[in-house]
Amino acid sequence: MRAFAPLFVVAGCATAAPAPHPPGGPQWGYEGATGAERWGGLSAEFAVCETGTTQSPIDLANATRADLPDLRFDYRPTPLHVENRGHTVQVEYQPGSTLMVGGTPYELLQFHFHTPAEHRLQGRELPAELHLVHRGADGGLAVVGVMIERGERNAALAPVWDHLPRNRGEERHVPTVTVHAEALLPAGRQHYRYPGSLTTPPCTEGVQWLVLDQPIQMSAEQIASLRAIIGTSNRPVQPLGARQLLLGT
Repeated sequence: MRAFAPLFVVAGCATAAPAPHPPGGPQWGYEGATGAERWGGLSAEFAVCETGTTQSPIDLANATRADLPDLRFDYRPTPLHVENRGHTVQVEYQPGSTLMVGGTPYELLQFHFHTPAEHRLQGRELPAELHLVHRGADGGLAVVGVMIERGERNAALAPVWDHLPRNRGEERHVPTVTVHAEALLPAGRQHYRYPGSLTTPPCTEGVQWLVLDQPIQMSAEQIASLRAIIGTSNRPVQPLGARQLLLGT
């Protein structure tokens, strides 16, 4: 049996876990007086955005190679429910799709996008990034990051792109259309792993990050359509500090 590198412990409790993108609260953005560099001073709720020591995103560089537990995705198709949350477009997922990290299951809650990408790959900024947000039985969050590069049209995203809500707060429920998150994953499962945070206020720490090393592709037109709706939505990279960044072999 293989000797696995230790999993990061995800902070949280079974009765109350941080919402990946909390509704309401103080107004924040990515530029100007409410931009990312000022989040920590906008509200006491956001203080950790400035004072935290394990913040995300980071530059995925100088990782330590390790024999990490496998990621096993068991995602099912879900009826399309997509909403425009102003800073992102988010697809809600029905219960029943899971990610196994070693022997620990996490339920897929939703996936959403950022433009440009939030994490950097060896210092390189890609045009977009997909985040698949999961919650464990203890309430802790595990987020799978998928980097997106320009290339061929992504057919798996067509059901979402055909129904993109253009206005903030707009939702579209299309029960006759399904989306399958597993079709959005690259073939490779090599990934970076590190303990981090939400990349939006309140920047809650204790999030387990699993960023796949192989990007997927979207066409320039698909990327432009997304950016036209959500604009610039990437937080600057944060210091790695004393954390260890691992890369599975």
